[in-house]
Amino acid sequence: MTRSTTLTVSGSTRIVALALSALLVGGLAVSQAEAAPAGPVNATAATTEGKSAASTSASALTRQQIVARAEHALKTPTKYRTAKNGPIKLSTPKGNNNYLGGHNLNVYNNYNGQSWCGHFAAAMWGKQGVPAKYEASQRWRTHMGNRFHPYRVNRLPQPGDVLVWTNTSNSAFGHVGVVVSVKGRSVTTIEGNAGAGTDSVTRRTYSWDDKRATGGPYLPSKKFAGFASAR
Repeated sequence: MTRSTTLTVSGSTRIVALALSALLVGGLAVSQAEAAPAGPVNATAATTEGKSAASTSASALTRQQIVARAEHALKTPTKYRTAKNGPIKLSTPKGNNNYLGGHNLNVYNNYNGQSWCGHFAAAMWGKQGVPAKYEASQRWRTHMGNRFHPYRVNRLPQPGDVLVWTNTSNSAFGHVGVVVSVKGRSVTTIEGNAGAGTDSVTRRTYSWDDKRATGGPYLPSKKFAGFASAR
């Protein structure tokens, strides 16, 4: 009896164990089947989000990156020509000026001989978020939508923004410069097609409260219009 009872108990235990095992396997299979669709969807979403973030990062430089690019442009030997198809030369930056030959023939405007302050500003922005036909300075005023802010005494730009002037003789033309710092009421820029020979990358500092030419950062023969926001 004792042996038979032991065998019965042993057999029952084995049956119970097999049943539990089957239930566990079945439950695991169900669990995996339920989870299976979520895995790829989540992975795809994560990948999409990653691509979106990368795309956003690639499409708009940070203000710090824009400033760093402008500082680098001021201090780095830069390619230019002194004749349309002449040999390419390298500039010799000196202090706050990087002179590019005096003929508007440089790497920023692809050596085309045209005014290049707009080309320079676009290059500092990585040519992302810039107006169409950015080479025309006034496009930074007329084709930036609500990212252009007309001059107001109490609204200063931030580093990375682009200041815009119009010529007093013809408002279709003017000048632009990239803001690299704002300290109190002083705004410092790095600009292309300015400085020595009006054909340099150069650093300038302006008073935001200058009263000449109706107020704002002052340049001779120009009226300050406002600034285009980098972000």
